[in-house]
Amino acid sequence: MSVMKHKCVDDHEGPWTVEDVLALPEHPARARYELVDGVLMMSPAPGLAHQIASQCLARGIDDAIAAAGAPFLLVEASIVIGESRLFIPDIVVVDRSAVRRDTVAVPLEAVLLLAEIVSPHSRAADRVLKPALYAQAKVPAYWRIELEPEPAVLVHELSGDTYREVQRVTGKQSVEVGGAFPVDLDVAALLDDLED
Repeated sequence: MSVMKHKCVDDHEGPWTVEDVLALPEHPARARYELVDGVLMMSPAPGLAHQIASQCLARGIDDAIAAAGAPFLLVEASIVIGESRLFIPDIVVVDRSAVRRDTVAVPLEAVLLLAEIVSPHSRAADRVLKPALYAQAKVPAYWRIELEPEPAVLVHELSGDTYREVQRVTGKQSVEVGGAFPVDLDVAALLDDLED
């Protein structure tokens, strides 16, 4: 992630707020704007492998929510906000009662799981920065999905003020989502739709 430089934001003075970011026009290249304590950050739109992996993982989690009758909703690339922070995680599992049809941004305190798919431009953010900030916000579960050299889902659970890795899934395995419902992962299938 990098500090954002874009013509529409050059004149902004002082720290950014969540409201400032929500008021920005949509970026033509579909870049993601995120905010951490007054600092605006931008990351490029994800590539095709990233998007396909996200869709495959989301389908599996969504099916597990339905099968368990769990009171959660899965959304991809949704805005998640805290007091001075705004994130756009790849996958969000949120308490269904916390969102409505007109919801623009999911409240961070209603989130059960945040998942990030590591891309070449997001390695430091997804491996270091975001897990630390999500743990600070007390999000019960964080999943990091690595696509290289081979797909793997690293399952983290909140332990005090930090996450600890509880599972590394590289094949077919059942995983508990924040203690709320199980999902059967098939990690090897995440990129099956793409040719090598």
